[in-house]
Amino acid sequence: MNQRAAAAKIPTVTDLTESVSCPMCRATTYSVVLEARYPAELTDKGLLEVYSSSSDHVLMDQLVRCGQCGLAYLNPRIREDLILASYRGAVDETFIAQNNERVATFQRSLQRVLKAEGIEAGAGIRVLDVGCAGGAFLIAARNLGLKATGIEPSRWLSEQARTRYGLDVRTGTLAEQDLPKAAFDIVTLWDVLEHLSDPAAELQRVRALLKDNGLLIVNYPDFGSAASRLLGRKWPFLLSVHLTYFTRGTIRTFLARQGFAVRDIRTHWQTLALGYVLRRAGAYFSLFGSLGRLVDTLGMGGLPLRYTIGQTLVVCRKSA
Repeated sequence: MNQRAAAAKIPTVTDLTESVSCPMCRATTYSVVLEARYPAELTDKGLLEVYSSSSDHVLMDQLVRCGQCGLAYLNPRIREDLILASYRGAVDETFIAQNNERVATFQRSLQRVLKAEGIEAGAGIRVLDVGCAGGAFLIAARNLGLKATGIEPSRWLSEQARTRYGLDVRTGTLAEQDLPKAAFDIVTLWDVLEHLSDPAAELQRVRALLKDNGLLIVNYPDFGSAASRLLGRKWPFLLSVHLTYFTRGTIRTFLARQGFAVRDIRTHWQTLALGYVLRRAGAYFSLFGSLGRLVDTLGMGGLPLRYTIGQTLVVCRKSA
């Protein structure tokens, strides 16, 4: 094969991306917030390494703001089929290694929500966690006496959740499952909504699975948060895996359009190991990377660190 023929087989950015309308109002007018920064050679094989749960691949797609409703989203963005194929094949030892700390965060958050909503734990309450990764939230729910089921597209992560922790986790997407309608008291999406190519359609599936007046819990990185505004391009949640960027205003409108009434919205505080947080931050600020190596050397890397950099928790009910 000559060089010209070989070069012709290399995918271009246009081959790997697709233009989309606004995920909330379907408008096609927008203004550019951040311009695209694609690598010189972008291949579908390389993209399969990008879309994983703890991806450190910074935003390379164009970020725009809808001219009608103000929602920020990626456009053009990587094709939906490539994104889903990558999620299915994701193997993420680093992410699942933090399960103990994640369980503590989830259990604390869930207890607070149950108390505020007057839900008695252990009373036959059924909960569904969409995009459950290694099952940390399911463990927390089980610890509180809830009957928990999870959905996870990654074959590896879902198998880890089943074999390591004996959890009820179904491999695949929510659209691929055959779950009974109006069977769940609570559905949760922890750091999931921003990853979805069609979050509105996913929320309609969720709504059908919830009982009347059922509870929806959504956690997302807030594009309007102080951390986002302060850090700009270095905000850790500016990632190509995040397709939609909600603020407190747009998330309220988005949920209302899908038939959910917001009851509470607040800052979400997460607990992870100090060394892990510093190593992740080191991808953006070299000083934190150096501090991470230091605390590991001193044997302090495993200390729990409670922090927030714009994560926001929303609690809502299925509307009549």
